[in-house]
Amino acid sequence: MRAALVLLLLGALVGEAAASALWQFEGRLGVGGEAADGVYHHLDGAGRKHLAISAQTVAAVWEDNRSGDPQVYVALKRHGQVDFSPPLQVSGGSEAYEPVIAALGGNRFALAWEQDGAVHARLLQDGSLSPSSRLSAAAASHVSLASLGERAYAAWRERRDGTWFLQVAELRPSDSGGLAADGVKSVEAEGTRTPVQFPSLAVNEAGLCIAWEDRRAGHTRLLVSHSADAASAFDPPRHLNEFFSNRNEYDKGSGVTRVSLASFGADEIVAAWMDKRRGGSGYGIFAALGAEGGAMFGPNEKVHGEPGDTEPHYNPATAGNPAGHFVVAWDDFRHGDSDVWLSAYNDDLEWSEDFSPEVASGAGEQTHPAVALDPAGGLHLLWIERARPDAPSRLWYSYGAPRP
Repeated sequence: MRAALVLLLLGALVGEAAASALWQFEGRLGVGGEAADGVYHHLDGAGRKHLAISAQTVAAVWEDNRSGDPQVYVALKRHGQVDFSPPLQVSGGSEAYEPVIAALGGNRFALAWEQDGAVHARLLQDGSLSPSSRLSAAAASHVSLASLGERAYAAWRERRDGTWFLQVAELRPSDSGGLAADGVKSVEAEGTRTPVQFPSLAVNEAGLCIAWEDRRAGHTRLLVSHSADAASAFDPPRHLNEFFSNRNEYDKGSGVTRVSLASFGADEIVAAWMDKRRGGSGYGIFAALGAEGGAMFGPNEKVHGEPGDTEPHYNPATAGNPAGHFVVAWDDFRHGDSDVWLSAYNDDLEWSEDFSPEVASGAGEQTHPAVALDPAGGLHLLWIERARPDAPSRLWYSYGAPRP
């Protein structure tokens, strides 16, 4: 399997260097306004897809409590503009959480989020929001989005009569001009009596891939499934994370959480997650590379390097592009304060040395990165900053130009 994946990836990855040599970051831009007392921002959507690029527009989506209640907001930046637009409120209702975004063509975006116990979606076009559509039929949360050209797909968890289902649907224009769920199907038709959490979705010409946290084994595992297209059934779930430990009959293996998927190249997938297989050092960041749209995955690989082995790592995010570039971002405290870190494959088809961009490191806490790669390989980075753990937060964005 490993050899097959290396051959599949070789053409796309030859010539890539360490992460520190791949991008030159510009100065940072504020998103959503200055820090304000009592206002806290969150980038916690399933799969951490809070940033997207369509044509000449970058869009960032998040949740904060500036209105007194948690609501979802989006801000845009067109190519050539100096600053992001003032935030638009996306959600309504009493409370809203965990937004995600996916790019469509022509400066258009699909948005989805949880609102008052249901999953909703809207279309964002030319700076204007369509009417909101409810996607879920029952109590639902943890929505994820992915797109391929003009097609957008959503996945979420839904609970009916005590049974959990992972629902997947293509999003199509509704009669109201917004987005509606078309052909909703369950990853497993009978669902499960144990919880499923934080599904992450990726799509390319080889089909749809979904990964999630699953408790059916009595502890959390990461499962993954693949479907050839929106109309086809999903394959039976397979394990994504390896059982690292088997010391005795009570050992359930390492703890895992918050998987993120991204498509790259023609039909490859990168999956990254938090994994406690290092023992007492807390979570590490591990990954696996998938071929044929996620129909098969290679072995688990530790992403971060030895300098970070003694510290816990948090909040992995992934991005890829059709040209074959991919990257994993996370945050950790190895230098005292929390910084954002990046890694990508190097010339030896191994994870590069960890790289922390100057704009997202240093004094204060820089956490919860979200990343997107444009077609030319430029890296767009969004993250949360706090001066202190108890201080109000704010959002920053920076663009990393690909080095020649």
